[in-house]
Amino acid sequence: MQPKFSIALLETTDKIPLFELIQANATRLHQYFPITAKENCSLLATEYYIQTKIREANAKENYTFKIVSKVSQLPIGLLIIKKINWQTKQCELAYFIDGAHEGKGIVSAGISQLLSYCKDKLHLTKAVVIIGEDNPSSLRIAEKHNFVLTKRIKNGHEDFHGNVMDVLHFERNL
Repeated sequence: MQPKFSIALLETTDKIPLFELIQANATRLHQYFPITAKENCSLLATEYYIQTKIREANAKENYTFKIVSKVSQLPIGLLIIKKINWQTKQCELAYFIDGAHEGKGIVSAGISQLLSYCKDKLHLTKAVVIIGEDNPSSLRIAEKHNFVLTKRIKNGHEDFHGNVMDVLHFERNL
């Protein structure tokens, strides 16, 4: 069966659909993606966000992929490779999906593609995910992809409103 989505690096033409995706999911993003929510608070801000992400990918600092529905041809989520340390060959992954597409295995399949990209294209050897304790969907994804819990970080994340929460740090070798 053909996947119902594809992934691709962000492009300048994604400005309006990405802005609409972020705004439609703003309440959800405020908790775990506060910086992305803040950096996409207007169309102009989203245009700058995309330009920054393209520049970061060209500089091999950060790779922000859109998850694109093959039905609508619109972005329905993001998959991000960030905090790349080229000396230790380690990175952090982050991801979100539109609420209407949650629970369909799209993020899980996207993470599989991202892990392969990290290993085969970037030649990284370790990936990290940092997950809120109250995020069962992300915890299941970490477990499914053989990430191992290495530590609990007290007050390790601040949401959009300044609330601080504990997070779990998972790692896996690639």
